Amino acid sequence: MAIHFNDPLARILDDTSHNRRYDIWRWLQLTINNVQLLGEINQPGMRSTMTHVISSTPGLSEMIKNREAEQLLPEKCLEWINEGTRQVEWLSSKLRERIAYSDSIAPLTSGLIGKDLLIASIDLWSINIKQKGSFLNELESSWNEQKKGDKQFKWFEDEEQKCLLAGKLINKHIPLDGYLSIKLSVYQPIESYENLLIFFDHSNLDHNQKTLFIEKVKITWRQQKYRKNLTGKGQYNFILSDKAIARLDKLSDTYELSRAKILDILLKMEAEQNRYLPERIKLLKDES
Repeated sequence: MAIHFNDPLARILDDTSHNRRYDIWRWLQLTINNVQLLGEINQPGMRSTMTHVISSTPGLSEMIKNREAEQLLPEKCLEWINEGTRQVEWLSSKLRERIAYSDSIAPLTSGLIGKDLLIASIDLWSINIKQKGSFLNELESSWNEQKKGDKQFKWFEDEEQKCLLAGKLINKHIPLDGYLSIKLSVYQPIESYENLLIFFDHSNLDHNQKTLFIEKVKITWRQQKYRKNLTGKGQYNFILSDKAIARLDKLSDTYELSRAKILDILLKMEAEQNRYLPERIKLLKDES
């Protein structure tokens, strides 16, 4: 959001309406032009430092204003970049594919991270301003298209444990060799839904490969849930008479419960009330 200033720097540059983005770009422009600046980029005191060097160096203010017109797109062109870490990661990777910064420029932005670094990289890009605007429009369309693939991963959205399980299974079910392995290791461990989406944004796997992996995670998830539900339970094999099975099935149908649940209820009630077995056992003894 733009903030109105009327400090010395604003007066020197005839710009009372600006934001932090402009201050970062100006600092980098001065550094590129070998102007010695005391302090660090993106820190309090930036404007005072720039005011001092610009006011004491003839022609510097005009150079800054001319470069602004050549390099800085209007704020509205960047307003769509507001969706957090995943978007910044994806856009940064696409920007690196398009922009080849020299090693001498990289240290200039060492004090910037995340969205600040992304925007500064766009702003510093020495390309025709109309071409830059067209590229950003294409990038926005590509990002919206990328998000359509999120439907595949909807199953993971409601529970973090599903994402953690996916992270554990990646190395087992997705072969990562050489450069791809090194590249994707940056996006691990996977501890959240956003982490999961970021990883697959950069994996270069096609739709079918992603679907196959997701199905493997779902199968493992169901198996784990099943084993967890079996805790405190045991399996026993015993023979029942045809009449007993018929009675059991009738009770199961009547109450819409499984055979196992019917037996569990009957055993629990008899254990608590001790109502039928003593009498039945006495009859069996008398008959014998």
